[in-house]
Amino acid sequence: MSHELTMTDPAARSRHVAALASSTAWTTEMALAQSEGVDVPALIESYERGLVALKEAEPKGLGASGKPGKLSSGLADDLALLCTKIAPTIAVEQADAWNKVMVTALSDLPGRVAREAAQAALHTPMRFLNEVEGVIREKAVPIGYRHSMALRRLRELEAAIRRALEPDQPALAAPNPEPELTVEQIRALTPELRSIGVKIGAITQDQVAHAIRSNYVPHEEAA
Repeated sequence: MSHELTMTDPAARSRHVAALASSTAWTTEMALAQSEGVDVPALIESYERGLVALKEAEPKGLGASGKPGKLSSGLADDLALLCTKIAPTIAVEQADAWNKVMVTALSDLPGRVAREAAQAALHTPMRFLNEVEGVIREKAVPIGYRHSMALRRLRELEAAIRRALEPDQPALAAPNPEPELTVEQIRALTPELRSIGVKIGAITQDQVAHAIRSNYVPHEEAA
């Protein structure tokens, strides 16, 4: 059932491609085959936002003025669980103060990375609250690397999609205006790449339909 959802639902497809970008199973060819219906530029933008330091992405943090940022608020919730686990009898006021201090202390980390690291730290035995920051920072290193690697892979995927949709040109050919894809080039694309090409405006649905139904035979084959 989950496989069918991945194949039909755009949001599920995006999550699937994002998960693939973070996995050891990644290949650009595999991602190309599974990227139909995925807004790859939007996925890249989401990763880029998630890798910005929390203090830059949400300057107000948990400040009293204005609504707390989503990542800052989420990190505070993650830290609250850690606080409860390590010091279950701590007073509410002390716990709140500790949470605010910790969110600020960890704000040099990307919010997405800090949250995942805090959630992972919940499974690490600790006796004292002053151990928390060190554990989170330690866990943030491989998490940050994994997200950075995924971002690089998604950029490679975007470049591969563009290359597949662009006709080969001589090295010195003027790129302006860009030539349209020929019938043969459109016909040679996989259905997934045709769909992506239509979505980003590189080709039209009429061009795809014409290429599929065309009986055009190249000159050398006719000879």
